[in-house]
Amino acid sequence: MMHKMLVLLSHEYPPYIFGGVATFSKQVTEWFSERGWRVIAIVGKASIRERVSISRVSDRLTVVRLYFPEIPPRWLLYTRIARSYVGRLVEKGCRIILSNSPLTSGLVIPKSVKNKLHVITFFHGSIYSLLSLIHYTPLTDYTMLSPYELAYYSEVPLINYLTKRDLLLSDLYIFMARHIMEEFKSIYTDLVENIQSKGIVVYPGIEYSRLISLRTSTEKVSTGKIIVAFVGRLYYTKGVVHAIRAVEALAHELNVKDVELWIFGKGPLEYWIRYYVRKRESLRGKVKLFGFVERAKLLTLLAKYVDVLIHPSLYEGAPLAIMEAQALGIPVVAFNLPWTWEFILDNINGYKKPYPYIEKLADGVIRAFRLRNKVPLDLAKKYDRSKIFTKLTKLELENI
Repeated sequence: MMHKMLVLLSHEYPPYIFGGVATFSKQVTEWFSERGWRVIAIVGKASIRERVSISRVSDRLTVVRLYFPEIPPRWLLYTRIARSYVGRLVEKGCRIILSNSPLTSGLVIPKSVKNKLHVITFFHGSIYSLLSLIHYTPLTDYTMLSPYELAYYSEVPLINYLTKRDLLLSDLYIFMARHIMEEFKSIYTDLVENIQSKGIVVYPGIEYSRLISLRTSTEKVSTGKIIVAFVGRLYYTKGVVHAIRAVEALAHELNVKDVELWIFGKGPLEYWIRYYVRKRESLRGKVKLFGFVERAKLLTLLAKYVDVLIHPSLYEGAPLAIMEAQALGIPVVAFNLPWTWEFILDNINGYKKPYPYIEKLADGVIRAFRLRNKVPLDLAKKYDRSKIFTKLTKLELENI
């Protein structure tokens, strides 16, 4: 019997790129392949100097890695090769495409085969994620932006146009958070009817049972300090600069000496972080860079040692780090920006503090510390991946 076939189109996929989108991409392909689907994931990234790589992960899961170098417009290199693969797979019987927008479905799927396909597009955020840099960043901080970040954020008009193409091409829209769907309605006013009729909200999901088990079975290790964690890429818009400044304010202005910031992630700001910490006496021995940590180990470290998650990102779609922190009972502190309203409940699982006040963010850490181990066990149940992916499976079966 022939396996049902689907193709995932995504720029991001572990281990080369980590984060919420990459993690979701890997987990959704594994989920469907384990349930009898033949899955081909067409993802980034093989180096520009390498050949395209094809790896057979299992009998039903194949990962094709295309060129996706750290230079803009890197998506163009991905698109040119991905189109030919999609065309060939349609000839072999593929009828369902899962696409991580932006810049995948609208560019990659040839018009000549679209009428043979059912395209389901995941929207992990809106162009507000790009506009957040312009809207919130003071000019004095622009020196911290990497050339890649500046180039990427300057593509707002193009990405807006291509995202609209994704909407017009897709048969079903899956918004990864409620606020994303509402943002799309306010941006693409001429497509509101389509968004309402074709769109649904489905969170990316977490391994809820595993995290609850880890929370209840792991004994918290007392270090005699407040351990604050930042989890994410080391880009300005992700908030790592604000996290470091908040810990500096804790140590200097608020006189909280027994505090440490553990930073999990990599990115262009790593060198700036090392320089900044080295030059400030109040931060000596208070900031630890862990780099990229394998997921299981990361979750264990969070459950065992971390008291507060600090997540002062300027924009998030569906922040996996916050969802997992909720399940682990770790309170979260972030700036009070529109994306946070859906995920942080003041005095229940953390605090939202007014942007851009660093001392208030630091005060939020102290308040959140008092909430540790008090975050309700069932608060993160709505993010349970098994229920969410079962819903996705039902959607796929309806559209074969």
